[in-house]
Amino acid sequence: MTHANAVTPPPPAPAGPPDRAPSAAAPGRPAPGTPPLPLPLPGYGPGRLLRALPPATGAPDTGPVVHVLDGGVGPAAAAAATGTALTAAALHGTPYDLVVSAGIGGGFAGVAPPLAVVVADAITAADLGAQTPEGFLPVTELGFGTSTHRPPPALARAAAEATGAVRGTVLTVSTVTGSAERAAELAGRHPGAAAEAMEGFGVAEAAAAHRVPVLEIRTVSNPVGPRDRAAWRIREALEGLRDAFRRLVPVLTAAVAPAAPPESPAGPSRQGGTAPHPKAAPIAAKEATPVAAQTPGAPGAPAPPAPLEPSGTPHDAQPPGAGTTADPGRAGAPGAGTGTATGTVAAPEAGQPLRIAYSPCPNDTFVFHAWAHGRVAGAPPLDVTFADIDLTNGMAERGEFDVLKVSYAVLPWVLDEYALLPCGGALGRGCGPLVLTRDPGDGNGDGSGGDGNGDGGRARAAGLAGKTVAVPSERSTAYLLFRLWAADLVPGGVGEVVVLPFHEIMPAVRDGKVDAGLVIHEARFTYQRYGLHRLADLGEYWEGTTGLPIPLGAIIARRSLGTARLRELAEAARASVRAAWDDPVASRPYVLEHAQEMDPAVADQHIGLYVNEFTADLGEDGYAAVRGLLTRAAAEGLVPPLGPDALDFP
Repeated sequence: MTHANAVTPPPPAPAGPPDRAPSAAAPGRPAPGTPPLPLPLPGYGPGRLLRALPPATGAPDTGPVVHVLDGGVGPAAAAAATGTALTAAALHGTPYDLVVSAGIGGGFAGVAPPLAVVVADAITAADLGAQTPEGFLPVTELGFGTSTHRPPPALARAAAEATGAVRGTVLTVSTVTGSAERAAELAGRHPGAAAEAMEGFGVAEAAAAHRVPVLEIRTVSNPVGPRDRAAWRIREALEGLRDAFRRLVPVLTAAVAPAAPPESPAGPSRQGGTAPHPKAAPIAAKEATPVAAQTPGAPGAPAPPAPLEPSGTPHDAQPPGAGTTADPGRAGAPGAGTGTATGTVAAPEAGQPLRIAYSPCPNDTFVFHAWAHGRVAGAPPLDVTFADIDLTNGMAERGEFDVLKVSYAVLPWVLDEYALLPCGGALGRGCGPLVLTRDPGDGNGDGSGGDGNGDGGRARAAGLAGKTVAVPSERSTAYLLFRLWAADLVPGGVGEVVVLPFHEIMPAVRDGKVDAGLVIHEARFTYQRYGLHRLADLGEYWEGTTGLPIPLGAIIARRSLGTARLRELAEAARASVRAAWDDPVASRPYVLEHAQEMDPAVADQHIGLYVNEFTADLGEDGYAAVRGLLTRAAAEGLVPPLGPDALDFP
């Protein structure tokens, strides 16, 4: 890992019993060639030591310092070891900025052959959930926590390019696969899986708890499948891992190295002494667990830039005061999505950064680019967290941020604490959710589908009666529209409704795991690549029955900020939208970086569809659409009723 604060050598250990040992911290500056330095961790005996490696560059004051920790076997041991190292460093005031889970593992046939290097673009707990007669249910479908953590996309790409690695999902299992049947099951449930190992998810959970980004790298010692010890190539895989890390050093160094700090108004700093070199974070895996890296900084010197965000990208050109992002995965903890906003986080004082959460989708990054990068005159600085909207909904219900992008469907649960801003959100026409199926007979036969209305549309909709439908969230405009459409056009209603992550819905429909899927956003432009057909366009249904635009995503802000600041925020959001329209090229790198490899043409379509006149101002039609949707949903018992003034802006 790396940190952006000053790194100082740890104080000498005081005399006393072992359970009073001081927390581990940065080891100081070992000279080139110095052997690894053992650093005891609280609660761990011999063998569970951080080893501080000299800077890879050979110069004592440059390059990241790497701490290597043998974290044990399995996700629980790896999580405990990583969490201990992270906590010890944080308590000493020298927190890490990056954790690398590293080791050997099994490779999936046709993706990662023996001795291949694999860099994870997703770290997934493959057996965390419940086994049912219908098959395996991941923990997310049970309503608890998360099953996937995503490394920073830019860092994962750079690591893969530097090492010649395969990029894909690395599955974490508690029991190593030993049969062809189990290998096929895992590959079927996780089409993007490249490798299987036993520690990555535990390391990622610990890193997420500390809001530190994570990377996982594996070399393949054997195929995933029937257990054949004679075919294992452990020694060669370990040698390959060592070679991969040699090539990875420049990438990790670049990832954690701070830019030159700006000069103070009084001129260059005259702070005496030499700044310590960066400290690395723990590396975690079977063979070597947590690796950390820290960035330089001397006491009294200007603060270095923010570290990598857990969501996957570094802050670029953040205005002074903008902090690092919080971990979006934390929003999926038990209890998310229920209850009312608690207001446990105090509103920031004037001049302090506002904590804002919005999605990495192109429309949101396009809208907020200028504001987030200090290009809106007079606007308060932002501390940005990226999280998908199903997570921001839960954050709003728990009162965790000052400003959030949420679904309009969640407003009835949060408007006591938050006010709806009249701008910055997503409404529109021709941009509604789609209901997709595999059967071309369910649509128009050409993949274009229909609106589910009229005689032909009613007949097609009726075919969904009793069927299983996958949806991305039950607290979303898409879900409310789907329920209203089904109540009107599906006799007796649909059958089971299952909640799946956005990216799993179209593959589930294609593979026959569900009968139909409810999709949103860029899926409007890509579903035909999956061989799917449109059964209904719920936007056309809504517009055809109401004449109003579709309310999708709202911007809300904490009421406790006060009337004056709420109005200031609304003006800042409008100015940011106008700046994006005036100079769309300026936001393009930010948009594409956070779009996570989305085709640029699709990103442009996404922006064109969801950023429009309603983004600059809701207007009469916008407010009518929001109240109309929530009033109809309340009549169906889907949401609590709104008060008469609930949508009023101060």
